[in-house]
Amino acid sequence: MKKMSLRIKAIVFAIALGTIPVILTGAITFFLANQSITSYVINYQETRALATANEVSNFMLERYQDIKQLARLSILNDPRVSQTTSTIQKEAMLDKYIEEDEGYDSIAVADLKGNTILQSRGEKIVDLGKRDYFQEVTKTNQAVIMQPIKSTDGKYAIFTAAPVVDVNTNETIAVIRTRTPITYLEQTFKETQNKLTRSSEGLKKEEFHLIDGNGKFFAATETEQISRDAASDFSVFAKMQANKEIDSAIDIDRIDGAKQLLTYAPIEALENMPRLGWSVIIANDTKNVFAPQQELLYTLMSGVGFTAALVSAIAIFLASRTTRSVNHIVRAIASSSSQIAVTIEQQKRIASQQLSAVDRTATTMNELSESSKACASEAEAAAFGAAQALKLAAGGSQAVDNTLKEMATLTENVGAIQKQILRLSEQTDRIGNISSLVSDLANQTNMLALNAAVEAVRAGESGKGFAVVASEIRKLADRSKESASNINALVAEIQKAITLTATVTDDGTKTVENGVKIARKTADAFAGVARAIDRIAANSKQISVTSKNQAIAIQDVVESVNSLHLATQETAASISQVKLGIVQLNQAAQNLKSAV
Repeated sequence: MKKMSLRIKAIVFAIALGTIPVILTGAITFFLANQSITSYVINYQETRALATANEVSNFMLERYQDIKQLARLSILNDPRVSQTTSTIQKEAMLDKYIEEDEGYDSIAVADLKGNTILQSRGEKIVDLGKRDYFQEVTKTNQAVIMQPIKSTDGKYAIFTAAPVVDVNTNETIAVIRTRTPITYLEQTFKETQNKLTRSSEGLKKEEFHLIDGNGKFFAATETEQISRDAASDFSVFAKMQANKEIDSAIDIDRIDGAKQLLTYAPIEALENMPRLGWSVIIANDTKNVFAPQQELLYTLMSGVGFTAALVSAIAIFLASRTTRSVNHIVRAIASSSSQIAVTIEQQKRIASQQLSAVDRTATTMNELSESSKACASEAEAAAFGAAQALKLAAGGSQAVDNTLKEMATLTENVGAIQKQILRLSEQTDRIGNISSLVSDLANQTNMLALNAAVEAVRAGESGKGFAVVASEIRKLADRSKESASNINALVAEIQKAITLTATVTDDGTKTVENGVKIARKTADAFAGVARAIDRIAANSKQISVTSKNQAIAIQDVVESVNSLHLATQETAASISQVKLGIVQLNQAAQNLKSAV
């Protein structure tokens, strides 16, 4: 650093002063925004997982209620109606039920021996007595929902079964079962996902997984995961399942090795429905859900780079302009001091000639004495003028330093203005994005909650659970409104930043004025140096004239040779002192030139 010129030091200092605050501000802004985005993404995905779990719960509640309703059909539990209705008519009613009520592809009825007595259209159903659901119903005499299993066609399906109780004897006379293909449930999820993620490509890539009570996938976006153990595919699943509450974590997808945000939600049993132990996992690659964080980081880095370039350009311009003027003045001082040194050298040679002439002096002792005194006096005046020149040069150097400090302050203020403007731009962008997103989510959530409440009222007692979910969704909408209020507070902060920017601009103007004043002082100081040098030159001329008078007087003075010789030596010593002062002035000028 000591070998660097003053210009380079000023440029480096200005760049550091302008960029370091911007970098720190950008880092803090990114840290806070990163936390906010992460919290929002996790909350959104947990909401999606909870909604999916509730959707599955409601779907299974409908299956459970349907199977009990089918078991109470009069063509099955009333012997009189059953005897008057043909098998073809009964099976036609089952086919009609499948057509009108989506979600089923097969309904069958078996006697207590497991023989099929009725079935909807399709391939013939046999050996119902060997099925787990048939044995469970005959054992408990209760409606059951079985864990998803592969049906005879190789696809996963959900089976529900219930006992058919004779209305007269109140005894179980048959078992009815329904089959719901998992593909129907998967299609429902995809339709819901398309509706909720129209505005975001990243959210469209989320993956859903349904896990049965045995911890295995029975429905998933990635079909190769079906039948696999959830704990082996997701290392955090076992811990999440043990907690039995909604939770989120980062894990690695074993299929493609991608880093994913996982959200787990248990599927609760509604009303008197059997506990299934099912759960849902929503997964999405972190590069999708946290893409806004990367975009924010790139934006901040671009802003910092632009600021650094702009500050560097301004610093180089100001430093070059200032040091150019100072360098010009320093060169002028160095040139003048060199000329003075030449003049003093000439005076020294003249003094030597005077010493030689003293030997020939024989007369006019009094004139020689007076001339010697005058020569000594003028030499002292020359020395005084040289000393004054040195002091003024030092004052000029100090004035130059002050000018550089003020210019550095000006650069700092300019950097502060840019920092505030950048911060205002970033906060405005975030406000626009967050406001739009919060507004859309709040509107969609309120509409969904309102529709859910209406459906709950229509459903009556069976819709109470759904009404509770609708109420929770509306609470989430209220929280979204609170977020909108926080955004308004952020707008107020931006206004404060604008005010602060105006203040910093005013300070910058004042600093420029101070710089002009100090520059004027510098000019005055160096003008004083020039005047002092002029006085030295005049004194030197006077010394020359006096020396000539001494030479003339020496010719007439013979008796006072010794006294004249002594006076001449004193004159030579004074000239040497003047020369030494000029050399020091010249050295100071060279040092200042090197520093600049």
